[in-house]
Amino acid sequence: MKTKHCSAGHFVLRLLLNWTILVAAEITTTSQALTVVSGPSFTPSANAPLAGTLAVQTDTASLVSVSVFDGIETWQRDFFDFGTTHELTVLGFKANRTNQITVTVRDQYYNSFTVAQPLTFVTGPLPGDMPVLLLITNNPSQMEPGYTLFRVQNNTTLAAYTVIVDDAGEVVWYGQSSTAGGGLGPFPTPSDVRQLPNGNLFFPETDQAGFAEVDMLGDTVALWFAPGEYLVDQHEDLLTDHGTILYLNVTSQVVENFPSSATDPTAPTVTAEVNCGRVVEISATNSAFLNVWSLIDMLDPVRIDYLCYQIPSLGIDPEHANAVIESPADDSLIVSMRNQDAVVKFSRTGQLKWILGPHDNWGPEWQPYLLTPVGSPFAWNYGQHAPTLTPQGTLLLYDDGNCRAEPFDPPVPNQDNYSRAAEFSIDETNMQVSQVWEFTGANTDRLFTGAVGNATWLPQTGNVLVDFGYVSYENGASPEPLAPNATVAHLKEVTHQAEPQVVFDLALVDPANNVNTNSAGYLVYRSHHIPDLYGHPASPVANLIVQIEEGQSTLQFTADPLRNYMVQASEDLIHWNVLGTATPEDEDGDFYFIDDNGNSLAAEFYRVLTE
Repeated sequence: MKTKHCSAGHFVLRLLLNWTILVAAEITTTSQALTVVSGPSFTPSANAPLAGTLAVQTDTASLVSVSVFDGIETWQRDFFDFGTTHELTVLGFKANRTNQITVTVRDQYYNSFTVAQPLTFVTGPLPGDMPVLLLITNNPSQMEPGYTLFRVQNNTTLAAYTVIVDDAGEVVWYGQSSTAGGGLGPFPTPSDVRQLPNGNLFFPETDQAGFAEVDMLGDTVALWFAPGEYLVDQHEDLLTDHGTILYLNVTSQVVENFPSSATDPTAPTVTAEVNCGRVVEISATNSAFLNVWSLIDMLDPVRIDYLCYQIPSLGIDPEHANAVIESPADDSLIVSMRNQDAVVKFSRTGQLKWILGPHDNWGPEWQPYLLTPVGSPFAWNYGQHAPTLTPQGTLLLYDDGNCRAEPFDPPVPNQDNYSRAAEFSIDETNMQVSQVWEFTGANTDRLFTGAVGNATWLPQTGNVLVDFGYVSYENGASPEPLAPNATVAHLKEVTHQAEPQVVFDLALVDPANNVNTNSAGYLVYRSHHIPDLYGHPASPVANLIVQIEEGQSTLQFTADPLRNYMVQASEDLIHWNVLGTATPEDEDGDFYFIDDNGNSLAAEFYRVLTE
């Protein structure tokens, strides 16, 4: 941390709830020496082995910075909570390292003090039942800055871990996740995990009862409970930006004239009890039930694809909804129906708007909703997962590609098949769809996943992160020759070009010395990019100072460098004028702003608004 010097000037500080007012007045202040009166100490987390809590207390209000040398590299983290007593979560350690933690504190006048004796934190090795993380491709200059968050499950032991890796594919955080009793037939249990704006993690509970917020020390800090009749299908956990949670629920319904086979066109129809999905919405404030939408009521109840009989333990499963998102532009919902090979959009009133998927076997009532493909190249989605809307308004999804045919056309064998990320542009006025981009890797690394996966747009680079989360065939062969039934995962970041370039490829595989021929490998349901290990919520500026000299006011403060800060001035605390945006002085969060007319009024007030 840099040492900065401020000459004696005229200072006074007042902190309000969400912004800072600084009053220019004839008060002269002289800075005092800064002293650490307690600590520092470091306590490793019991639930997150690569994290811990740093405690330190100073005699006057201060900011804290830590510098960590782990025997291989040095990294630094600055904290912006201004006060005398600090309990800080420190993140970013790697496994099997001896870490020397040097603590520096700094007061509002930029006086700093570095504790002479570093703290020591020794991290253990990664768990033995985690996969080997094999970095295949890594081009940081072309990658999205930040980290990759995912939940990986060992399909043999059913141990599951929530993991964060850096741009070199090294684990910088992990915690053990529970499983749900062995998964669904041959497939392990899906479960998503997402980072909240405050930096905590958001999970569906594995007992299907609701959702949990877990902090980065691995402690549960909040719970939401689903209504008893609407248990949580763990495929989706969408915390919306308007204070609700959207998720999926599975129920059953008796359907007449239902096909008894997906492979025999002459098989008779029957009266059958089938699984069907519902989209449920509850309040993120108090878990109150808000809405439910029944998918079978909108769609053809007797339409099937090749997947609906695939997992006998699930019974007859003609829908298998696996994702729901919002379309804010028209207050609609978009749902992925894996076992319909379809993505559907409907209004909040339950009115179907369109169906994206092959046209085969839809009844006459649904023909007007089928999107017509235009342009070339174009390929339909099959068994897809995780649609998202890009900033351009296109629909990006992960296309598993199961069978690449509808009953009763010949299916493509898995070893000859491929999975991909695909992007579609939908013209709702003319009910048309065009394919605008895809990534298959077919020329160099053809991967097929029979389940799971996602593709997400990365905002800074425009790259796409693709999770090939359950690879059973790689270039037509088993990815683990010694264990033919084992699956692997590939997390790939690719450029959004006509000919995409792979800039990051992390494989999750069995150890090279694995001798377990019965290994089932690993699964990653979804992966997400996160910009930082920490959240960056808007916070008040706490250490604002002003120096007035010769009619010029210089404002200085330290705050989160990932935020912008607007400076305003007033004579009466009622009417405020925007002066401009504070300028970052360095990458450590030091900002300044110069007001050339700062002493022209009898009384001048400043405030800084965090944007």
